Amino acid sequence: MRALLSTGQRDRSRVVLTVLSGTLAAATVAGTGMATAYAAQETATKNAEKARVKAAADAAAAKAHHQALVKWAKDNPVVVTKQRKKKTVIKHVTIAAASAPGSSTVGSSPSSSGSSSSSSSSSSSSSSSSTTTKKPASRPAPPPPPPPPPSTGS
Repeated sequence: MRALLSTGQRDRSRVVLTVLSGTLAAATVAGTGMATAYAAQETATKNAEKARVKAAADAAAAKAHHQALVKWAKDNPVVVTKQRKKKTVIKHVTIAAASAPGSSTVGSSPSSSGSSSSSSSSSSSSSSSSTTTKKPASRPAPPPPPPPPPSTGS
């Protein structure tokens, strides 16, 4: 029986088949890599667009909530009062004796003008302080509007 191919043809065909198989495998790997990269890029683009839309929706909701809070604050002014201890201070301190009316001259002291210092002693510093607290509002303010529900992004 005669061989279909000579040994030289058989060796060449084996080399060509090996080269073609290797090339096909490399092309398959490269094609798969390119397809995967393209899919990843498309996914990243879609995710970025979804994130942008969600961020814009969240910003709009936050702005609307802020405007609702500002409106509520204007409609319901609240005065916050804090109860503090009441303290009354009264002191009688004589800093200097005063001269009798009309008897003082420039550069003279009260004792040199001949007036009695006992009748002219006065309290030049008498302070009396007491704190008063304001009455709270006649009705409590209603609660502020609730924040918007979180966005689902879709």
